[in-house]
Amino acid sequence: MKNALSPLLALLLLGTLPLSASQQISDPVSFVTGVYRHLIKVQSTQAEYEPREDIYTPQLAKLVRDDRKRANGEVGCIDFDFWVNGQDWNITHLTVAKGAASSDRETVIARFVSIGAPQELHFDFQRVDGRWLLDDVHSTKKPRWTLSELLKCAL
Repeated sequence: MKNALSPLLALLLLGTLPLSASQQISDPVSFVTGVYRHLIKVQSTQAEYEPREDIYTPQLAKLVRDDRKRANGEVGCIDFDFWVNGQDWNITHLTVAKGAASSDRETVIARFVSIGAPQELHFDFQRVDGRWLLDDVHSTKKPRWTLSELLKCAL
């Protein structure tokens, strides 16, 4: 039942997301911070965050599309919300910081506690045609994972 309601709730709640309609990412740290602020605001409803595909690099966007196509309306390769590293969450002690950076690549590190478990996620952004786009996500706490690998159903 949750899977059937999640897209509807996500659509209803996207109107409250503090990002522009096109989700142009001018600053990766601010973008990730905004996503987590939104998730904290709605965590009592357990609404999922479903970003528009225009935030992904072409490579990651293709993996997301291929996973949805394979799933055919069912659960795909990932059965959790990668933003919170779980199906349920209660985010506390959030810090978001800039990691390694160059002119065309930037890593954003999100650290938080969710339902008593410390989490650390690294969001890799790449500048493509002058725009920052999300290229991959890595969980550095056990179980470790990389989003692009999960989307291939490799694990």
